[in-house]
Amino acid sequence: MSRGCAAFVLTFALIGCASRAKQSIALYEKGDYAGAAHEADTGLANHPDDDDLWEMRIRSELAQGEADAIAKSYTAYRERRRGDDVDLLRSLATATLGQALASPSPKLKMIAIEAVAEGEIHSLADQVAARMEDEDERVIATASVAVLRGFPDAPHIAKAMLAADSPEARRIALDGIAHKIGRLAIADIEKAGDDADPRVRRTALRWLGQLNDGDAVELLDKRLKDPDDGVRAAAALALARIKKTDLVGEAKLALADKALAVRLAGVELLVAAHHDAQLAALADDPDPMVALQASLAIRAKHPEASVHALQRAIAADDWTIRAGAANLAVRAVGKPEAVAIARRLLADKELGVRLAAARVLAHTGDHKAAADAFASALDDLQAVTDLADLKDPRGVKALDDLVRDPKRTPDQRAAAAAAHRGAHRITPGLVAALADPSGLVRVQAAASLVALAK
Repeated sequence: MSRGCAAFVLTFALIGCASRAKQSIALYEKGDYAGAAHEADTGLANHPDDDDLWEMRIRSELAQGEADAIAKSYTAYRERRRGDDVDLLRSLATATLGQALASPSPKLKMIAIEAVAEGEIHSLADQVAARMEDEDERVIATASVAVLRGFPDAPHIAKAMLAADSPEARRIALDGIAHKIGRLAIADIEKAGDDADPRVRRTALRWLGQLNDGDAVELLDKRLKDPDDGVRAAAALALARIKKTDLVGEAKLALADKALAVRLAGVELLVAAHHDAQLAALADDPDPMVALQASLAIRAKHPEASVHALQRAIAADDWTIRAGAANLAVRAVGKPEAVAIARRLLADKELGVRLAAARVLAHTGDHKAAADAFASALDDLQAVTDLADLKDPRGVKALDDLVRDPKRTPDQRAAAAAAHRGAHRITPGLVAALADPSGLVRVQAAASLVALAK
Protein backbone atom coordinates (compact mmCIF):
# COMPACT_ATOMS: atom_id res chain seq x y z
CA MET A 1 0.00 0.00 0.00
CA SER A 2 1.61 3.26 -1.12
CA ARG A 3 1.18 6.41 0.86
CA GLY A 4 -2.08 7.11 -0.99
CA CYS A 5 -1.87 10.44 -2.74
CA ALA A 6 -1.75 9.72 -6.46
CA ALA A 7 -3.52 6.40 -5.97
CA PHE A 8 -6.37 8.17 -4.21
CA VAL A 9 -8.35 8.94 -7.35
CA LEU A 10 -12.10 8.73 -6.88
CA THR A 11 -15.11 9.12 -9.10
CA PHE A 12 -17.61 11.86 -8.54
CA ALA A 13 -20.80 10.59 -10.10
CA LEU A 14 -22.81 11.85 -7.15
CA ILE A 15 -21.77 15.45 -7.76
CA GLY A 16 -24.06 17.01 -10.33
CA CYS A 17 -22.85 18.41 -13.63
CA ALA A 18 -23.93 21.89 -12.63
CA SER A 19 -21.89 21.78 -9.41
CA ARG A 20 -19.62 24.73 -8.65
CA ALA A 21 -16.94 22.09 -7.99
CA LYS A 22 -16.93 20.96 -11.64
CA GLN A 23 -13.59 22.59 -12.48
CA SER A 24 -11.98 21.31 -9.29
CA ILE A 25 -13.17 17.79 -10.12
CA ALA A 26 -11.76 18.03 -13.63
CA LEU A 27 -8.33 19.04 -12.32
CA TYR A 28 -8.44 16.31 -9.69
CA GLU A 29 -9.20 13.63 -12.24
CA LYS A 30 -6.25 14.82 -14.33
CA GLY A 31 -3.98 14.36 -11.32
CA ASP A 32 -3.55 18.07 -10.64
CA TYR A 33 -4.38 17.88 -6.95
CA ALA A 34 -2.83 21.22 -6.04
CA GLY A 35 -4.83 22.87 -8.82
CA ALA A 36 -7.99 21.13 -7.66
CA ALA A 37 -7.43 22.36 -4.11
CA HIS A 38 -6.79 25.90 -5.33
CA GLU A 39 -9.94 25.84 -7.46
CA ALA A 40 -11.99 24.61 -4.49
CA ASP A 41 -10.55 27.37 -2.28
CA THR A 42 -11.40 29.99 -4.89
CA GLY A 43 -14.98 28.74 -5.04
CA LEU A 44 -15.32 28.63 -1.27
CA ALA A 45 -14.27 32.29 -1.02
CA ASN A 46 -17.50 33.17 -2.79
CA HIS A 47 -19.65 30.21 -1.75
CA PRO A 48 -18.57 29.15 1.77
CA ASP A 49 -21.65 26.93 2.25
CA ASP A 50 -21.11 24.75 -0.81
CA ASP A 51 -20.67 21.14 0.34
CA ASP A 52 -19.28 20.01 -3.03
CA LEU A 53 -16.48 22.55 -2.85
CA TRP A 54 -15.64 21.54 0.72
CA GLU A 55 -15.57 17.91 -0.35
CA MET A 56 -13.17 18.66 -3.20
CA ARG A 57 -10.94 20.72 -0.93
CA ILE A 58 -10.63 17.83 1.53
CA ARG A 59 -10.20 15.18 -1.18
CA SER A 60 -7.48 17.22 -2.86
CA GLU A 61 -5.60 17.75 0.38
CA LEU A 62 -5.84 14.03 1.08
CA ALA A 63 -4.50 13.21 -2.38
CA GLN A 64 -1.50 15.43 -1.62
CA GLY A 65 -0.96 13.80 1.78
CA GLU A 66 -1.40 17.10 3.65
CA ALA A 67 -2.56 15.82 7.03
CA ASP A 68 -2.51 19.18 8.84
CA ALA A 69 -4.44 20.84 6.04
CA ILE A 70 -7.02 18.04 6.08
CA ALA A 71 -7.54 18.43 9.81
CA LYS A 72 -7.93 22.18 9.48
CA SER A 73 -10.31 21.92 6.54
CA TYR A 74 -12.44 19.21 8.09
CA THR A 75 -12.69 21.19 11.34
CA ALA A 76 -13.99 24.20 9.44
CA TYR A 77 -16.32 22.10 7.29
CA ARG A 78 -17.82 20.30 10.28
CA GLU A 79 -18.32 23.55 12.18
CA ARG A 80 -20.00 25.07 9.14
CA ARG A 81 -22.44 22.18 8.66
CA ARG A 82 -22.76 21.53 12.44
CA GLY A 83 -21.94 17.85 12.16
CA ASP A 84 -19.96 15.20 10.35
CA ASP A 85 -20.43 14.49 6.67
CA VAL A 86 -20.79 10.74 7.08
CA ASP A 87 -21.15 10.10 3.35
CA LEU A 88 -17.85 11.83 2.62
CA LEU A 89 -16.06 10.08 5.48
CA ARG A 90 -17.34 6.68 4.45
CA SER A 91 -16.25 7.34 0.85
CA LEU A 92 -12.75 8.39 1.89
CA ALA A 93 -12.42 5.43 4.24
CA THR A 94 -13.68 3.01 1.60
CA ALA A 95 -11.03 4.19 -0.84
CA THR A 96 -8.32 3.67 1.79
CA LEU A 97 -9.59 0.18 2.59
CA GLY A 98 -9.57 -0.64 -1.12
CA GLN A 99 -5.90 0.31 -1.27
CA ALA A 100 -5.16 -1.83 1.80
CA LEU A 101 -6.78 -4.85 0.17
CA ALA A 102 -4.29 -4.52 -2.69
CA SER A 103 -1.26 -4.00 -0.43
CA PRO A 104 1.51 -6.57 0.09
CA SER A 105 1.02 -6.47 3.88
CA PRO A 106 -1.02 -9.36 5.37
CA LYS A 107 -1.73 -7.27 8.46
CA LEU A 108 -3.20 -4.39 6.48
CA LYS A 109 -5.26 -6.74 4.35
CA MET A 110 -6.69 -8.47 7.41
CA ILE A 111 -7.65 -5.20 9.09
CA ALA A 112 -9.25 -4.00 5.87
CA ILE A 113 -11.18 -7.23 5.33
CA GLU A 114 -12.61 -7.12 8.84
CA ALA A 115 -13.57 -3.45 8.42
CA VAL A 116 -15.29 -4.15 5.10
CA ALA A 117 -17.24 -7.03 6.63
CA GLU A 118 -18.24 -5.10 9.74
CA GLY A 119 -19.17 -2.01 7.78
CA GLU A 120 -20.99 -4.03 5.10
CA ILE A 121 -19.19 -2.21 2.31
CA HIS A 122 -20.69 -4.09 -0.62
CA SER A 123 -18.61 -2.22 -3.20
CA LEU A 124 -15.48 -3.95 -1.88
CA ALA A 125 -16.95 -7.44 -1.56
CA ASP A 126 -15.33 -8.70 -4.77
CA GLN A 127 -11.93 -7.40 -3.66
CA VAL A 128 -12.33 -9.20 -0.33
CA ALA A 129 -13.32 -12.40 -2.12
CA ALA A 130 -10.21 -12.12 -4.29
CA ARG A 131 -8.09 -12.34 -1.14
CA MET A 132 -9.23 -15.97 -0.79
CA GLU A 133 -6.41 -16.63 -3.27
CA ASP A 134 -3.84 -14.74 -1.20
CA GLU A 135 -0.40 -16.17 -0.45
CA ASP A 136 -0.87 -15.79 3.30
CA GLU A 137 -3.13 -18.35 5.01
CA ARG A 138 -4.24 -15.82 7.64
CA VAL A 139 -5.52 -13.52 4.92
CA ILE A 140 -7.25 -16.41 3.16
CA ALA A 141 -8.98 -17.42 6.39
CA THR A 142 -10.05 -13.86 7.20
CA ALA A 143 -11.41 -13.31 3.69
CA SER A 144 -13.26 -16.62 3.45
CA VAL A 145 -14.96 -16.02 6.80
CA ALA A 146 -15.89 -12.46 5.82
CA VAL A 147 -17.74 -13.61 2.66
CA LEU A 148 -18.80 -16.99 4.01
CA ARG A 149 -22.44 -16.48 3.07
CA GLY A 150 -21.95 -14.45 -0.08
CA PHE A 151 -19.59 -16.42 -2.33
CA PRO A 152 -20.03 -20.09 -3.32
CA ASP A 153 -16.37 -21.04 -2.78
CA ALA A 154 -16.07 -19.39 0.62
CA PRO A 155 -17.41 -22.23 2.84
CA HIS A 156 -15.10 -24.78 1.19
CA ILE A 157 -12.07 -22.50 1.52
CA ALA A 158 -12.89 -21.59 5.13
CA LYS A 159 -13.18 -25.26 6.06
CA ALA A 160 -9.88 -26.00 4.32
CA MET A 161 -8.28 -23.35 6.53
CA LEU A 162 -9.18 -25.43 9.60
CA ALA A 163 -6.24 -27.59 8.52
CA ALA A 164 -3.92 -24.72 7.56
CA ASP A 165 -0.26 -24.77 8.54
CA SER A 166 -0.70 -21.42 10.29
CA PRO A 167 -2.23 -21.76 13.79
CA GLU A 168 -3.60 -18.24 13.53
CA ALA A 169 -5.30 -19.07 10.24
CA ARG A 170 -6.89 -22.11 11.87
CA ARG A 171 -8.09 -19.98 14.78
CA ILE A 172 -9.56 -17.31 12.49
CA ALA A 173 -11.36 -19.88 10.36
CA LEU A 174 -12.69 -21.76 13.39
CA ASP A 175 -13.99 -18.63 15.13
CA GLY A 176 -15.69 -17.38 11.96
CA ILE A 177 -17.26 -20.71 11.07
CA ALA A 178 -18.53 -21.26 14.61
CA HIS A 179 -19.96 -17.74 14.73
CA LYS A 180 -21.73 -17.89 11.38
CA ILE A 181 -22.67 -21.56 11.11
CA GLY A 182 -22.99 -22.58 14.75
CA ARG A 183 -24.15 -26.10 15.58
CA LEU A 184 -23.98 -27.19 11.94
CA ALA A 185 -20.19 -27.04 12.35
CA ILE A 186 -20.10 -28.81 15.72
CA ALA A 187 -18.03 -31.76 14.47
CA ASP A 188 -15.31 -29.42 13.18
CA ILE A 189 -15.38 -27.44 16.42
CA GLU A 190 -15.01 -30.60 18.52
CA LYS A 191 -12.09 -31.73 16.37
CA ALA A 192 -10.40 -28.35 16.90
CA GLY A 193 -10.57 -28.98 20.64
CA ASP A 194 -7.60 -31.31 20.12
CA ASP A 195 -5.62 -28.88 17.95
CA ALA A 196 -1.88 -28.67 18.55
CA ASP A 197 -2.09 -24.91 19.23
CA PRO A 198 -3.60 -23.62 22.49
CA ARG A 199 -5.15 -20.59 20.79
CA VAL A 200 -7.20 -22.87 18.57
CA ARG A 201 -8.14 -25.14 21.48
CA ARG A 202 -9.28 -22.17 23.55
CA THR A 203 -11.47 -20.92 20.73
CA ALA A 204 -12.97 -24.37 20.16
CA LEU A 205 -13.80 -24.93 23.83
CA ARG A 206 -15.35 -21.50 24.20
CA TRP A 207 -17.69 -22.23 21.29
CA LEU A 208 -18.55 -25.70 22.56
CA GLY A 209 -19.78 -24.04 25.73
CA GLN A 210 -21.67 -21.30 23.92
CA LEU A 211 -23.31 -23.87 21.66
CA ASN A 212 -24.16 -26.05 24.67
CA ASP A 213 -22.63 -29.15 23.12
CA GLY A 214 -23.44 -31.94 25.55
CA ASP A 215 -21.53 -34.44 23.42
CA ALA A 216 -18.27 -32.58 24.12
CA VAL A 217 -18.19 -33.34 27.85
CA GLU A 218 -15.50 -36.01 27.56
CA LEU A 219 -13.28 -33.66 25.55
CA LEU A 220 -13.85 -30.82 28.01
CA ASP A 221 -13.04 -33.05 30.98
CA LYS A 222 -9.78 -34.01 29.29
CA ARG A 223 -8.94 -30.36 28.66
CA LEU A 224 -9.32 -29.56 32.37
CA LYS A 225 -5.81 -31.02 32.56
CA ASP A 226 -4.45 -29.21 29.50
CA PRO A 227 -0.94 -27.71 29.84
CA ASP A 228 -2.29 -24.27 28.85
CA ASP A 229 -3.94 -22.12 31.55
CA GLY A 230 -6.37 -20.54 29.12
CA VAL A 231 -7.48 -23.88 27.73
CA ARG A 232 -8.17 -25.22 31.22
CA ALA A 233 -10.20 -22.13 32.07
CA ALA A 234 -12.15 -22.35 28.81
CA ALA A 235 -12.91 -26.01 29.48
CA ALA A 236 -14.22 -25.28 32.98
CA LEU A 237 -16.39 -22.40 31.78
CA ALA A 238 -17.80 -24.52 28.96
CA LEU A 239 -18.70 -27.31 31.40
CA ALA A 240 -20.41 -24.75 33.65
CA ARG A 241 -22.59 -23.69 30.71
CA ILE A 242 -23.43 -27.23 29.60
CA LYS A 243 -24.30 -28.45 33.14
CA LYS A 244 -24.37 -32.17 32.29
CA THR A 245 -21.54 -33.58 34.36
CA ASP A 246 -20.13 -33.85 37.87
CA LEU A 247 -19.90 -30.10 38.28
CA VAL A 248 -18.79 -30.30 41.89
CA GLY A 249 -15.99 -32.73 41.12
CA GLU A 250 -14.84 -30.60 38.20
CA ALA A 251 -15.01 -27.51 40.39
CA LYS A 252 -12.76 -29.19 42.94
CA LEU A 253 -10.18 -29.86 40.25
CA ALA A 254 -10.38 -26.33 38.88
CA LEU A 255 -10.21 -24.68 42.30
CA ALA A 256 -6.95 -26.53 43.01
CA ASP A 257 -5.37 -25.10 39.86
CA LYS A 258 -2.35 -22.80 40.01
CA ALA A 259 -3.89 -20.30 37.57
CA LEU A 260 -6.35 -17.70 38.88
CA ALA A 261 -8.43 -17.81 35.68
CA VAL A 262 -9.01 -21.53 36.18
CA ARG A 263 -9.88 -21.09 39.86
CA LEU A 264 -12.41 -18.40 38.96
CA ALA A 265 -13.89 -20.78 36.39
CA GLY A 266 -14.12 -23.31 39.22
CA VAL A 267 -16.35 -20.85 41.08
CA GLU A 268 -18.61 -20.74 38.01
CA LEU A 269 -18.86 -24.53 38.10
CA LEU A 270 -20.13 -24.36 41.68
CA VAL A 271 -22.58 -21.62 40.69
CA ALA A 272 -23.88 -23.87 37.90
CA ALA A 273 -24.21 -26.70 40.43
CA HIS A 274 -26.13 -24.40 42.86
CA HIS A 275 -23.77 -25.56 45.60
CA ASP A 276 -24.26 -22.68 48.02
CA ALA A 277 -22.49 -24.44 50.88
CA GLN A 278 -19.18 -24.70 49.05
CA LEU A 279 -19.58 -21.19 47.69
CA ALA A 280 -20.07 -19.92 51.23
CA ALA A 281 -16.90 -21.71 52.27
CA LEU A 282 -15.01 -20.12 49.39
CA ALA A 283 -16.08 -16.66 50.54
CA ASP A 284 -13.16 -16.96 52.99
CA ASP A 285 -10.72 -18.36 50.42
CA PRO A 286 -7.10 -17.16 50.77
CA ASP A 287 -7.30 -15.71 47.25
CA PRO A 288 -9.26 -12.41 47.51
CA MET A 289 -10.63 -12.62 43.95
CA VAL A 290 -11.86 -16.18 44.38
CA ALA A 291 -13.48 -15.16 47.65
CA LEU A 292 -15.11 -12.13 46.04
CA GLN A 293 -16.49 -14.06 43.06
CA ALA A 294 -17.86 -16.77 45.35
CA SER A 295 -19.47 -14.23 47.66
CA LEU A 296 -21.21 -12.54 44.75
CA ALA A 297 -22.91 -15.83 43.89
CA ILE A 298 -24.50 -16.05 47.36
CA ARG A 299 -25.02 -12.35 47.99
CA ALA A 300 -28.82 -12.65 48.04
CA LYS A 301 -28.66 -15.01 51.01
CA HIS A 302 -25.41 -13.82 52.60
CA PRO A 303 -24.89 -10.11 51.83
CA GLU A 304 -22.33 -9.79 54.60
CA ALA A 305 -20.02 -12.22 52.79
CA SER A 306 -19.63 -9.97 49.75
CA VAL A 307 -19.01 -6.92 51.94
CA HIS A 308 -16.21 -8.73 53.77
CA ALA A 309 -14.71 -10.16 50.57
CA LEU A 310 -14.73 -6.78 48.88
CA GLN A 311 -12.96 -5.13 51.80
CA ARG A 312 -10.26 -7.81 51.65
CA ALA A 313 -9.82 -7.32 47.91
CA ILE A 314 -9.51 -3.53 47.99
CA ALA A 315 -6.86 -3.87 50.73
CA ALA A 316 -4.79 -6.44 48.78
CA ASP A 317 -1.10 -5.76 48.10
CA ASP A 318 -1.52 -6.71 44.43
CA TRP A 319 -2.83 -3.65 42.61
CA THR A 320 -4.56 -5.79 39.96
CA ILE A 321 -6.72 -7.28 42.71
CA ARG A 322 -7.63 -3.81 43.97
CA ALA A 323 -8.55 -2.77 40.41
CA GLY A 324 -10.61 -5.93 39.96
CA ALA A 325 -12.37 -5.23 43.22
CA ALA A 326 -13.33 -1.77 42.02
CA ASN A 327 -14.84 -3.31 38.89
CA LEU A 328 -17.00 -5.63 41.01
CA ALA A 329 -17.90 -3.16 43.74
CA VAL A 330 -21.41 -2.31 42.51
CA ARG A 331 -22.35 -5.99 42.32
CA ALA A 332 -20.83 -6.66 45.72
CA VAL A 333 -22.28 -3.87 47.84
CA GLY A 334 -24.65 -1.84 45.69
CA LYS A 335 -24.30 1.52 44.01
CA PRO A 336 -24.09 3.97 46.98
CA GLU A 337 -21.38 2.07 48.85
CA ALA A 338 -19.53 1.28 45.60
CA VAL A 339 -19.38 4.98 44.76
CA ALA A 340 -17.92 5.73 48.19
CA ILE A 341 -15.30 3.00 47.73
CA ALA A 342 -14.44 4.23 44.24
CA ARG A 343 -13.88 7.75 45.52
CA ARG A 344 -11.47 6.43 48.13
CA LEU A 345 -9.64 4.40 45.50
CA LEU A 346 -9.04 7.56 43.47
CA ALA A 347 -6.20 8.18 45.92
CA ASP A 348 -4.56 4.78 45.28
CA LYS A 349 -0.86 4.86 44.44
CA GLU A 350 -1.38 2.76 41.27
CA LEU A 351 -2.75 4.38 38.13
CA GLY A 352 -4.57 1.20 37.12
CA VAL A 353 -6.58 1.25 40.34
CA ARG A 354 -7.39 4.93 40.02
CA LEU A 355 -8.64 4.43 36.48
CA ALA A 356 -10.75 1.44 37.50
CA ALA A 357 -12.30 3.57 40.24
CA ALA A 358 -12.94 6.38 37.77
CA ARG A 359 -14.80 3.97 35.48
CA VAL A 360 -17.03 2.97 38.37
CA LEU A 361 -17.84 6.63 38.95
CA ALA A 362 -18.46 7.21 35.24
CA HIS A 363 -20.89 4.30 35.10
CA THR A 364 -22.69 5.33 38.27
CA GLY A 365 -23.22 8.94 37.21
CA ASP A 366 -20.45 10.93 38.88
CA HIS A 367 -19.04 12.15 35.58
CA LYS A 368 -17.14 15.11 37.00
CA ALA A 369 -15.05 13.06 39.42
CA ALA A 370 -14.47 10.43 36.75
CA ALA A 371 -13.47 13.00 34.15
CA ASP A 372 -11.01 14.70 36.48
CA ALA A 373 -9.39 11.34 37.24
CA PHE A 374 -9.09 10.45 33.57
CA ALA A 375 -7.76 13.92 32.76
CA SER A 376 -4.92 13.43 35.24
CA ALA A 377 -3.63 10.51 33.15
CA LEU A 378 -3.62 11.74 29.57
CA ASP A 379 -0.48 9.73 28.83
CA ASP A 380 -2.63 6.61 29.11
CA LEU A 381 -4.59 5.89 25.92
CA GLN A 382 -7.41 4.11 27.72
CA ALA A 383 -7.84 7.06 30.08
CA VAL A 384 -8.00 9.39 27.08
CA THR A 385 -10.56 7.11 25.44
CA ASP A 386 -12.72 7.02 28.56
CA LEU A 387 -12.50 10.80 28.93
CA ALA A 388 -13.48 11.38 25.30
CA ASP A 389 -16.38 8.95 25.68
CA LEU A 390 -17.68 11.25 28.42
CA LYS A 391 -17.74 14.03 25.77
CA ASP A 392 -15.12 15.90 27.78
CA PRO A 393 -13.26 18.36 25.50
CA ARG A 394 -9.94 17.46 27.16
CA GLY A 395 -10.32 13.85 26.11
CA VAL A 396 -11.46 14.65 22.59
CA LYS A 397 -8.52 17.00 22.08
CA ALA A 398 -6.05 14.50 23.50
CA LEU A 399 -7.39 11.76 21.23
CA ASP A 400 -7.16 14.12 18.25
CA ASP A 401 -3.56 14.97 19.17
CA LEU A 402 -2.44 11.39 19.76
CA VAL A 403 -3.57 10.08 16.39
CA ARG A 404 -1.44 12.62 14.51
CA ASP A 405 1.54 13.11 16.85
CA PRO A 406 4.65 12.55 14.69
CA LYS A 407 6.73 11.82 17.81
CA ARG A 408 4.73 8.66 18.41
CA THR A 409 5.40 5.41 16.63
CA PRO A 410 3.09 4.15 13.87
CA ASP A 411 1.82 1.48 16.25
CA GLN A 412 0.94 4.13 18.83
CA ARG A 413 -0.81 6.34 16.27
CA ALA A 414 -2.67 3.31 14.92
CA ALA A 415 -3.79 2.44 18.47
CA ALA A 416 -5.06 6.01 18.88
CA ALA A 417 -6.97 5.68 15.61
CA ALA A 418 -8.56 2.46 16.82
CA ALA A 419 -9.35 4.05 20.21
CA HIS A 420 -11.73 6.49 18.51
CA ARG A 421 -14.19 3.62 18.25
CA GLY A 422 -14.18 3.07 22.00
CA ALA A 423 -14.62 6.80 22.51
CA HIS A 424 -17.45 6.92 19.93
CA ARG A 425 -15.87 10.07 18.51
CA ILE A 426 -14.73 11.27 15.09
CA THR A 427 -11.99 13.90 15.35
CA PRO A 428 -10.35 15.94 12.59
CA GLY A 429 -7.15 14.11 13.49
CA LEU A 430 -8.77 10.78 12.66
CA VAL A 431 -9.75 12.09 9.23
CA ALA A 432 -6.24 13.49 8.74
CA ALA A 433 -4.81 10.08 9.67
CA LEU A 434 -5.98 8.86 6.26
CA ALA A 435 -2.89 10.72 4.97
CA ASP A 436 -0.48 9.35 7.59
CA PRO A 437 2.91 8.15 6.26
CA SER A 438 2.21 4.71 7.76
CA GLY A 439 -0.15 2.33 6.00
CA LEU A 440 -1.04 0.78 9.36
CA VAL A 441 -2.28 4.12 10.68
CA ARG A 442 -4.21 4.85 7.49
CA VAL A 443 -6.06 1.55 7.47
CA GLN A 444 -6.86 1.71 11.20
CA ALA A 445 -8.21 5.23 10.71
CA ALA A 446 -10.32 4.02 7.79
CA ALA A 447 -11.65 1.09 9.83
CA SER A 448 -12.66 3.44 12.65
CA LEU A 449 -14.30 5.90 10.27
CA VAL A 450 -16.34 3.15 8.62
CA ALA A 451 -17.53 1.99 12.05
CA LEU A 452 -18.34 5.52 13.26
CA ALA A 453 -19.70 7.13 10.08
CA LYS A 454 -23.15 5.59 10.17
